[in-house]
Parts: sequence; C-alpha cells; structure tokens
Amino acid sequence: MNYGLDNWGNDNYIIEDGKVKLKTKTKPALVDIVKDIRKKGHTGPFLLRFPHLIKKQIELVYDYFDRAKKEFGYKGKFQAVYPLKVNQFPNFVKNLVKLGSSYNYGLEAGSKAELILAMSYNNPNAPITVNGFKDKEMISLGFIAANMGYDITLTIEGLNELENIVEISKNHKGKFPNIGLRVRLHSSGSGVWAKSGGINSKFGLTSTELIEAINILTKSSLLECFTMIHFHIGSQITDIAPVKKALREVGNIYAELKKMGASSLNAINLGGGLAVEYSQHENTISRNYTLSEYANDVVYLLKEIALKKGVVEPDIFIESGRFIASHHALLVAPVLELFSGEYTEK
Repeated sequence: MNYGLDNWGNDNYIIEDGKVKLKTKTKPALVDIVKDIRKKGHTGPFLLRFPHLIKKQIELVYDYFDRAKKEFGYKGKFQAVYPLKVNQFPNFVKNLVKLGSSYNYGLEAGSKAELILAMSYNNPNAPITVNGFKDKEMISLGFIAANMGYDITLTIEGLNELENIVEISKNHKGKFPNIGLRVRLHSSGSGVWAKSGGINSKFGLTSTELIEAINILTKSSLLECFTMIHFHIGSQITDIAPVKKALREVGNIYAELKKMGASSLNAINLGGGLAVEYSQHENTISRNYTLSEYANDVVYLLKEIALKKGVVEPDIFIESGRFIASHHALLVAPVLELFSGEYTEK
C-alpha cells in the first residue's frame, strides 16, 4: 500500500525501506528530516518546503509548451506568470522569482499590495499582469510600474476601469502600461470554481462592451496600448473539454479584434485553472488530462484558428498558480494517539 502516492505524489516521493523519501539523488527520508528538527526542540506539526520542486514545476510548464510549439510549428511566444494570491509568503516568492529568472517568469497581481510586491521583487524583464478590481490609485501604480521599466499589462474587468485609465493617461508623462481586456465568454469551466467563468459571471466584458472598449481606446489614442485579451473559466479545471471550447471562442474573438484595427493586440491570456490531482484512489481520479495534452491542445487550437482567420498567431500567456506552488510544501503532523480495532501492545 502506498497511500495513493502514485496519484498525488507527482513523482516527487518514493517509498523505500519502509520510509517515504524525496525522489532526489540523496533520497532523504521525511522521518529522518523530522527527527532532526525535533532534536532542536520543535514538536510540530511542520510544513516542509522543497524549493527544487518549485523549479521542477516551472521547468515542466515551459518545457511542454516549447515541445508543443515545435511540434505544430507555432510562431507565437509562450509566457507564464505566477498569481501572487496563491502564496505571498517571502520564503516562497523569493525562491520563485530566483528560480524562474532564466525563463523570464513573471508575476500576476490582483490587489494594490500584490502589485507593490510585484514591483519590488519581479525579475527586471519579466512581465507583470494586473487583474481584479482596480481603482484610480491602483491604475496609477500601474503607470508608475511602466515608468520603472516593467512590462506591465493592466487587464480591464469593466468599462469604468478603462475610463479611469483614459483619465489618468491625460495627465501622465512617460511610458504607458499595456492594456488588456478581459473577455466574458459563454464557455465556463468545470468543478467548484466554474461559476467564475461563463456569460453569467461578474467578470469581464461582453461582446458589445468589447466593441465599445475599442471605440474608447481609438478616440483616446490608446489603441496601440491594447496588447492582450484575457479569459478565466475557473480554477482547478478537471475536464479539458471546456478549455478547448473556450479557446475556440476566444481565438475567434482575437481574430475579429485584429481585423477591427487592433494591430498591437498580440497575446491571449488563458488565466489559471491548470489542475492538480489530489485523489488518493485510482478509481476517483478527478483530472482527465495531462500537462502535455493541455499544452498541445492550446497550441494546436490557436494555430488552427489563426490560419483559418488569416491573422498572426498570438503569444500565449498562462497564470497557473496552484500547479506551480502546491507540490513544493508538505505538512507533517505528529501522531498523538492510535485508535484501531486491531491495536496490540506492539
């Protein structure tokens, strides 16, 4: 019995000589690590963090998307950013930024505090995306970040935010941030967070509002700042079918916006949702796709739509946080008492 390790362990742990061990060259046993900590007077429970597993997940994401791009001859770039709402602790974020520097791995902020954090710690040339509700103060921070040299994109959730950007831009001298538009798709995800996507969600612009946004950007001479469309159909998406449906929808919207004159539009941001398997039993697997299948489907579908519509293949952004963060930490709790019908003195 291996307690479902093959399902949720992500090939990070093995059981050997009756001990759970990290699957590394030295194969340290978790129980030995815990004994060393307890010798120092700590009783637990302990949250053990393994930074090499952060690096592993970042490498996996970039590697599989690079493979998919080569397989289908995709010309657009791939870029990932980490949503700070998933884990903002310094001992995680500092490791994340350092380990992701070679990939130009960026950060996503959903609040003023997170945006200040991103401006303080993000890799110099890595992108910053800003989602969530944005008042004038937060938008002004975005303009400051652009002046600092950051590749920052403010993703508009509603037309009022766009009007605030227009107002602030009139009195601003210097570099402007990129502008993204969040699209409210008809497609929704699967699982607990499915309601955060779909036509009835409270986030994003409808097709009518998208056209109005383009008109506002054009009248304000800001259309060249519009570089990205964004969608998010839910977190922990367990079924790949809704992702494919959403990609077809957003791919066609991208193509039509390009034809409407949005010449600077060059990226589609899929948001988060890349699922992690938590199941301990093979007959209750919740996720029905692999990272390889996810990357291949995204690249293939966007290439297919771009070819049919006669537009440039978009750069691909993803904002998956759970997939990057969840595997790096392990909670170890002390056994306080044993209750069993088969309890013996031994």
